[in-house]
Amino acid sequence: MSKNPDETVVAIPVHWEATASAPTIYANQMFITHAGNEFYLVFGEIEPIFQLDKDNLPDHFSIRPRVKIAITPKDMIEFARIIEENVATFQNRVSENSEDNNGDS
Repeated sequence: MSKNPDETVVAIPVHWEATASAPTIYANQMFITHAGNEFYLVFGEIEPIFQLDKDNLPDHFSIRPRVKIAITPKDMIEFARIIEENVATFQNRVSENSEDNNGDS
């Protein structure tokens, strides 16, 4: 906050724009690390494995990094809280739908 009494602080709301224009990136792997003052979330993908020859197995499978996100510890804590709330809401909805489908008609 400014120490200058002549300056006025104005709060301006922030709103999300439509997300349709943002690219959707599929990830089925995640790696989290931290260094210095940042957390790094790296999302990656392992291609689906449809058929393996048991006599000719690969030495390893590679994860292709798709996106890396760096965030502050404060934001990481807030993201973790928001993710936990969203997962709980999802699990409750799935549970309710499962109970509705298993009930007597």
